[in-house]
Amino acid sequence: MLTKSPGFTLAAIVTLALGIGANTAIFTVTSALLLRPLPYRDPQQLVSLVAKDKTTDRGGTLLRYELVRDRNQSFQSVAAWATDDLNLTGHGEPMQARVGRVTPNFFSTLGVQPQLGRAFTEEEGRPEGQPVVMLSDSLWHGRFGGDRDIIGKALTLDNTPHTIVGVLPGGVQFPFVGETDIWTPRYFELSLMTPQRLRMGVGYLGFLARLRPGTTLARAGDELAVLNQGYREKNPTAPDADPAVVMTASPLRDLVVADVRGKLLMLSGAVALVLLIACANLASLLLSRGLARRREIAVRTALGASRSTVVRQLLTESILLALIAGVFGVGLSWAATRALTAWGASQLSEGLPIGIDLRVLLFTLIVSLLTGIVFGIFPALQLSRVDLNTTLRNEGRGISGGHTRAQMRSLLVIGQVALSLLLLIGAGLLLRSFGRLLHVDPGFDSHMVLTMNVSLSTAKYAKPEQQIMFFDEVLRRISALPGVRSAAMSAALPLSSKRITPMLPEGQPDVPLPQRPFIDIEAISPKWFQTMRVPLREGREFIAADDAHAPKVVIVNETFARRFWPNQNPVGKHVAIGRWPQPVEVVGVSDDVKNQGLAQDPQAQVYIPFPQLPWGNMNLLVETTVPPQSTASAVHAQISAVDSDQPVTNIQTVDELMDTSRAQPRFTMLLLGVFSIAAAALATVGIYGVLAYSVAERRRELGIRLALGAERAHVLRLVVRQGLMLAAVGIVIGLTAALLLTRLISSMLYKVGTHDLMTFVLMPLMFLVIALFASYLPARRAMKVDPAEALREN
Repeated sequence: MLTKSPGFTLAAIVTLALGIGANTAIFTVTSALLLRPLPYRDPQQLVSLVAKDKTTDRGGTLLRYELVRDRNQSFQSVAAWATDDLNLTGHGEPMQARVGRVTPNFFSTLGVQPQLGRAFTEEEGRPEGQPVVMLSDSLWHGRFGGDRDIIGKALTLDNTPHTIVGVLPGGVQFPFVGETDIWTPRYFELSLMTPQRLRMGVGYLGFLARLRPGTTLARAGDELAVLNQGYREKNPTAPDADPAVVMTASPLRDLVVADVRGKLLMLSGAVALVLLIACANLASLLLSRGLARRREIAVRTALGASRSTVVRQLLTESILLALIAGVFGVGLSWAATRALTAWGASQLSEGLPIGIDLRVLLFTLIVSLLTGIVFGIFPALQLSRVDLNTTLRNEGRGISGGHTRAQMRSLLVIGQVALSLLLLIGAGLLLRSFGRLLHVDPGFDSHMVLTMNVSLSTAKYAKPEQQIMFFDEVLRRISALPGVRSAAMSAALPLSSKRITPMLPEGQPDVPLPQRPFIDIEAISPKWFQTMRVPLREGREFIAADDAHAPKVVIVNETFARRFWPNQNPVGKHVAIGRWPQPVEVVGVSDDVKNQGLAQDPQAQVYIPFPQLPWGNMNLLVETTVPPQSTASAVHAQISAVDSDQPVTNIQTVDELMDTSRAQPRFTMLLLGVFSIAAAALATVGIYGVLAYSVAERRRELGIRLALGAERAHVLRLVVRQGLMLAAVGIVIGLTAALLLTRLISSMLYKVGTHDLMTFVLMPLMFLVIALFASYLPARRAMKVDPAEALREN
């Protein structure tokens, strides 16, 4: 029968293919990130260990790692890692390489073997060990041409020769570490930090461990609580010895997908609703087609076919349609998955391959079968219930069977409207939230500012005065370039922070170091406030005289001032910072700037002159009078003039940085928007289809009404009212569902409530307008019914 109605068959296949394809595409991503085992040996035994308080991940310290490594009974092995940026010279142009600093057992804990060479030894993971490295597959091919004789050769990192001992396999990634070029077992070192300082409690490490056979996650967590208590007792002055800091164990996958799990589940629910709406739409169309197939089914029944036989035939047709659509859906999902991974690459976890595999194909098959059953079962049950006498006489129009089918079609349309409105309200809330993000004031002016990162070699610029001299000379040269209004530098990029440290503001209770509040600390050059156009509320900016030999001074932001000195003038007060021997004086108060991302409220922050807190990894900020990118090469040339071996990375404008910070909410909003629009379109088609077939069924009745004197406008209102009533009932149900369910996306909203009045008013009104349009077209057809012709019809 499918070939006898090619228009219906084509429409059904296209509708289902889009729905199944969307579900398969989202499931492909979900499977790769949430379901597929991590590419390591026995991944279910791998856990991440985190030290955190109620709000902040404190990072792992060397002392904490050594304690857990040596005294635990729950883990076969415990490994640690950190990331660093080192300058790679030789073998081509200088480049800044992302280096993974790992314990020697890091790869063996994961069960990863090098494709070339060997892994690290325990001796190489000690301070006296030889400097050795392993290469990533991408760096091996890109920088060294895949040279298989690379083992034993040397490369230079920050002016220090390192021997290459291995190359990691290309098919294995480490998404919890991030994209990494080079690996070294010198985990006890970090650029710009002395070993002594690292051992004083700097939280720079990440931990992972492999559970012993038979050990549960809960048991490991209990032991970590005991070890954490022992750590506090053994290291009472460590910054992370605060009683509020706890240590927890969780599956390693949670560390990889924590940021995307909720969004993927939300998108999975959205595409499932779209497919459900498509099923309801097709079920309604199948019921309407029953008008043309009633006689055929009655003849089959009269010839001895049982009701179950008729139901099986109709279900077979529906399932066949769904399976054909599933085949096309796989193709559509392949294209959609490629688009998703390209368009949303920065929003998905790095390092996990995303593609169609056997699990995805099995999912598509199951979804296709279920889809065929869902949209086919109700029409099959309805159409198989026939009255042979009335149907074969072709006089059954308007009898109870038709009335029941009409009720079923109406219920299906109401369901489509309700589900579509739920998606539209969700998309509307995300749209309103994104609109707020577009207009949020970051506290600085992002226009006409270029930024780039400069990370100095720790060997070449080991002394603070060398770092100060380098950056002073670079700023002097850049400031003199044509088209440059001012130049400055900061340790962290705008919208982010890099370091926190315990502080004790004047007037606060004198508590031990671990119990003091941890505050963002930012090293900047004197012209930073001018370059970023951040106004001062009190006091003065930093000046050239605030050098390494002058008394230490700071500028605090308004949040800091309100938190610790409400209704007081902070200028002239003092702050004890970390382990500095003397408190430092506050010389100014600045406006708040967004320092945790656009969607987060500003946190308390302290600015320190760069010469008083020198740091070798800094970000240049160049305010220009010409398009910023046009000055990038000239700025780079001035840096090379100071040091020809110094690479520069992350060249971008601050406007581009702002846009990147909005990428994730924009990605989620657009996807949900596309799905909700598709759902609304299907619901509109559903309303139109029900009314069109209703007009066809009631053609004789409408002809009688007109023959008896009814006005054509009355017929128009009759049909439009029917459509609007269906939409209104669906809207009421959809609004109720939205009121209950939108709280699930509260964490994705910025400055917009889950029951935002404008969204909950505009979306239903918009849907009513759509329903009015969908109802008007069949109503016009009803107006044009010729009474005489309708009455002559059999």
